[in-house]
Amino acid sequence: YDSNRLRDRLAAIGARAVKRANIGDHFALRGMVVCACCDVPLRSSFTGGNGGQYAYYLCQTKGCEAYGKSIKRDVLEDEVGEIVKTLQPAPSAMRLLADMFRTIWDARRHQATEAIRRAKCQIAKIDTEIDRLLELIMASGNSTAIRKYEEKISQHERDKALLAEKLKGQAEPHGSFEEKLEPALAFLANPWKLWESTGPHRTQLRRLVLKLALVDRLKYCQIEGPRTPEIALPFKALEGLKGQDVCFGAGGRTRTGTAFQPRHFKCHVSTIPPRPHGVPRAYSGPKNLFTTLRY
Repeated sequence: YDSNRLRDRLAAIGARAVKRANIGDHFALRGMVVCACCDVPLRSSFTGGNGGQYAYYLCQTKGCEAYGKSIKRDVLEDEVGEIVKTLQPAPSAMRLLADMFRTIWDARRHQATEAIRRAKCQIAKIDTEIDRLLELIMASGNSTAIRKYEEKISQHERDKALLAEKLKGQAEPHGSFEEKLEPALAFLANPWKLWESTGPHRTQLRRLVLKLALVDRLKYCQIEGPRTPEIALPFKALEGLKGQDVCFGAGGRTRTGTAFQPRHFKCHVSTIPPRPHGVPRAYSGPKNLFTTLRY
């Protein structure tokens, strides 16, 4: 048959191609996890059996060692969920991070407010100077002096336009700290909560968690399970503070150590008072700018 005749015949009998069902919304890790052997994203499918359909991930790259070997959807997603669970930082680290962001937010707002105030003051001074020059022009009969005054007025008008443009671009941060940064800090504090959320958007939320928490796609091995992923920078920075007792300033009854040792004197007399009985020795190792370790 000719292709046109075949199309007309199919149209006459009402034949239509069967539309393939979209199963992507049932697999959160579709496109997010690759095979550890061939670095190709795992495919997803449903398999019919006794009692209903079963969801699987599998590698369909011919020639790969893991070709055709399926992994249960719940097993793979639970193992990835365990990785997400380990990303939760220490509460003390999150308090430190929130205070740092709040300080930066307040400083930025104060800086913008001060810049706007200075620009408005300069514009007011320019307007006053222009009014003064106009009065001089009205009172002067010298054409040379009038021309000089007009040149100064033109320069002041240019300066005023530049300040107005700068004032337009120097806007204060919109909204409050809680509206803008609290959602991001809440995600950093507990990404597992977003991963375990229920509802119609659960698949999209899980993909969002992986995109924000990982630098690249996660590699999965059929035998060893998920490989160690590369964590995103915010979680990696918070990981350095995990398990440490973070506080602001020295703790109670903590003496500051000193590196001074009097070696060139005949009488080694220290000016530091003796440590009271029962007070632990101060930690003398390397110190961090933002944290104090208690030992």
